[in-house]
Amino acid sequence: MNNSNIPQLSKKERRLLKREQKEEERQRKARKQKIKSIIIVAVITVLFIGALTLFFLNTTPAEDKNTNLSNQGAPKVAIEKKFHDAGQVSMADGNVVKTFEIKNTGQGDLKISKMQTSCMCTSAVLIVGDKKSPKFGMHKNSAFWSETIPPGQSGFLEMTFDPAFHGPEGTGSVMRAVYFSTNDPKNQEMEVRLSADVIQ
Repeated sequence: MNNSNIPQLSKKERRLLKREQKEEERQRKARKQKIKSIIIVAVITVLFIGALTLFFLNTTPAEDKNTNLSNQGAPKVAIEKKFHDAGQVSMADGNVVKTFEIKNTGQGDLKISKMQTSCMCTSAVLIVGDKKSPKFGMHKNSAFWSETIPPGQSGFLEMTFDPAFHGPEGTGSVMRAVYFSTNDPKNQEMEVRLSADVIQ
């Protein structure tokens, strides 16, 4: 092929061409970097919006904890008598048993959980309809257990005190308690108490 007809570039033109090529390369790299930055910003934005959406979906108002109170109304725990004086009790006569009625006077399901007693000599069982809870004590409780009392119904908390549990050292005036949690917004921590004068 004869290149004699192709005009030769001068040094100045070659420098100018080289400069234009470098400028094009620089602009191409800048475009690539800009696209990369836009993609990174878009990904971060999408992740942020997703995290924010999940946060709001999983967060419930304080009054709606444990139950969807806005849809079904709030539960309300009512215990007519929270204290029982058993009077003088003899170790020889065996256990003292007292049943406390727990009413749900609210509009939503009342959830009872985290039941525990104040002493190893005392145990507690909750009965709701035909359901009976495990026997709970001072160290025997379950973070996974709960029972529900429907609106307008009652559960029965059976508290058992063994006056002979501590032997002769356990005589005299004693006070024992059963503690439990509820989803009643105004009464989240509850307790019932039993007192006795223990003799041999």
